[in-house]
Formats: sequence, structure tokens, C-alpha cells
Amino acid sequence: MTSVLKSVLPSGTTLLTQAMPERQSVSVGIWVRTGSRDEPREHLGLAHFIEHMMFKGTQTRDARAIAGSLESLGGSLDAFTTREQVCYTARVLSEHVPQAIEVLSDLLCRSKYDPLEIEREKSVVKEEILSYEDSPEDRVSENLSAQVWGDHGLGRPILGFADTVDALSHDVIRADVDRRYRADQLIVAAAGGVEHAALVELVTRHLTPTQGEVPSSGGEPPAFTPSVKHEQDDVQQLYLSLGTRAVPYSDPRRYGLIVLETLLGGGMSSRLFQSIREEAGLAYSIFSSLDFLRDGGMFSIHLGVTPDKGRQALGLLREELTRIAERGPDASEVEAAVMQLKGSIVMGQESCSSRMYHVARQELYLGQYTPPERQVERLLAVTREEVALLAREFLRPGRFALSALGPADGEPLGEAEWPLER
Repeated sequence: MTSVLKSVLPSGTTLLTQAMPERQSVSVGIWVRTGSRDEPREHLGLAHFIEHMMFKGTQTRDARAIAGSLESLGGSLDAFTTREQVCYTARVLSEHVPQAIEVLSDLLCRSKYDPLEIEREKSVVKEEILSYEDSPEDRVSENLSAQVWGDHGLGRPILGFADTVDALSHDVIRADVDRRYRADQLIVAAAGGVEHAALVELVTRHLTPTQGEVPSSGGEPPAFTPSVKHEQDDVQQLYLSLGTRAVPYSDPRRYGLIVLETLLGGGMSSRLFQSIREEAGLAYSIFSSLDFLRDGGMFSIHLGVTPDKGRQALGLLREELTRIAERGPDASEVEAAVMQLKGSIVMGQESCSSRMYHVARQELYLGQYTPPERQVERLLAVTREEVALLAREFLRPGRFALSALGPADGEPLGEAEWPLER
């Protein structure tokens, strides 16, 4: 595999490249080191709203010119906001990397944040909030985050609320951009047909953000106490999401937990899919997921069932979690999960975008690059005994919070259906 080259520019911006000489395209991203968890309560949705405003006009381009700037070259331009980062991405032919860097730099450094555009975009974002509220899967996931992370930025919606979005102003936005988008808060990552020295020159020339005060951190989340909450609503299914705290991205137990999550609910061959969907026929969709953050993580399980099957599904899920927590997995399950993950890592290396995301996240969370070969080695070293210990620690059913959304057969779900440990 090709090594990753790293430079810290005089401005403080970190630049990373992974050359793929056989590729004729490049995936490039400019990453901001802070996300929605780092914004004050009264300005919820600010990081996401700023991401929107970056596309509404710069000193040299209006919104239409921005939209066509890379599409006219056969490329694409996009962005997303998470709880811990904001990222602006471009995918272009290698010959158009100079245009991509110039456009991305124009957005981040020379956006106007016109008051009229701000008011117009508030309506767009509030429509986006309403679309989330119309999605039961999104709502139950947000409810679970609030239960797992409590009164903390990690437990609040990335989009904010209608009233917090309405309260945003040009001055609030401008001050936050000056803090978050400092040069030393940016990481430029690129993978594909790209030359490191040429990218250094382009970024040095075009990416010239203003320097505000150092951004504040959202602080560590409070202690976790599991809870059961059921929001009754007039939808067709009963949506169930369960979550518990896990470990930070930097924790060495991460690899063992990834194996555990994969064999539990990471695919069609996983325990939960086979037992709850295939054998019991209780759910169409059931899966687990892992989120690793800078100072914590979350292990979650999600499923949707008909209202009259909710209690039966929870009972079977509890049995599966208890069984694996007490007995651990079979050696064959661990081996199959490791091979599944190995294939995912190796095949991911064929994608410029996957490599770019991996390189950036490694820098954001570890400050260094872990080659795929080393990742595979770490996974192959995971033992059944290690996974069993992790299952005993993290998969005790009573340590999972339960969030339910939708109608229930009889009384709302509570601790009678999902007893908790306190």
C-alpha cells in the first residue's frame, strides 16, 4: 500500500496525501476539527447551518456558480456535519485538482454570509428539521443519543431546533467561523492521482482563513445511567433503539469491539439477524453499530417490529445479549467476523474517497496514520477470549438504554420489558 505523506504548513493547517498513481481522479476533503458537540446550547445547529451557508455565495461566486464550479468539469462538491467534525469534499479528475482546491478555499475563506441569504436558508434548514421529524428511524436515534449522552452536545440534534436556528445571526455566524475555521483547526486530506508537493503549493496559495480566538471544547459527557423511554406515535411500526457507552477511538480495545459488533449485528450472518429476523421472523431490519469518538463511544442496536411483536422481540434480544455476555462467542464466529472486516478494509482501499476519509479520521483521532496492513494485523490478533471479555463488559442487557417510538400492544414499554442495572 502507498504511504501517507504529511506536512504542517506555516499557517498551522495539516495536509495529508496518499498517492494512487494508477488513478485518474482525486478525492479531497477539508476537515474542521470541531462539530455540533462544541456549540453552545443557545446556538444548536450552528455548525450545520454554517456548512449550508458556505454554498450560498462568496466574494466571487453566487450560489449557482458554486454549484456548477466542479460539476461543469465532471466533478462533484459536497459537505457534511457530524457531532465532532465538519467536512467539505470534492471529487475531480486529477487534472482539475487546482480548481477543486481553489473552489473549496473560496467557500471556507471568502463566503459572504449575506443576511438575506441567512434568512432564506433558515427556512431550508427548518424544512430539513421537519423531514427528520417525519422519519421515525431518525427520531428514535436522536432520542437514544439524548438518553446515552444526557445534557451534553453529543446528546443534542446536529440540526438544532427551529427556535435555535431562527436565533442565528450574521454576527453569531461570523464569530463562530473565525473560531472554528482557523488554519490550525483545518486538515486537508487527498487520495488518488495527486502529488504531495503540488498540493502543498495549491493549499498554501489558496487556503487563507482568518484567525480568531481558539475554539472551545464541548467538554466531557456526564456519567451514563441507562433508562427506558417510549414515545407513542401514530406510525405503522414500533421502532426500538438500544445503546450503551463504549470506548474512544484511541482505545486499543477498539479492534476487539469491532469484531464483537460485527458478529452480533453487523450483517446477514450475524447473531441478531439470524435469530430475530430469520428464525423468529420478528423484524425486517435489525442491525448494530459502533461509534468511536474522541472521549467515548456508543454501542447501539436498532430494529423495527410490528407493535404486537415488540415485547417478544425485546425478550429474544435480551436472551441473545445475556447468552453472549455469559458464554462469549464461538471461535468460528470470531474468525468469520475478522474475515468479513478484513475484506471490507482491503476492498475499501480501492476507493479514493474511502482512503481519504480513513487518512483524515486517523489524523483527527490519533494524530498518526495506521496502514491497512496494520489494521488487518490487529484484527487477526483478536482472540475469542478477548471478545468474550468485551462481551461480558459491554453487552450486559441491563446496561443498555432503550428508546422506543411508535404504538405498543397494551401499555407503553418500560422496565418491566427491559430491566435495568443501576
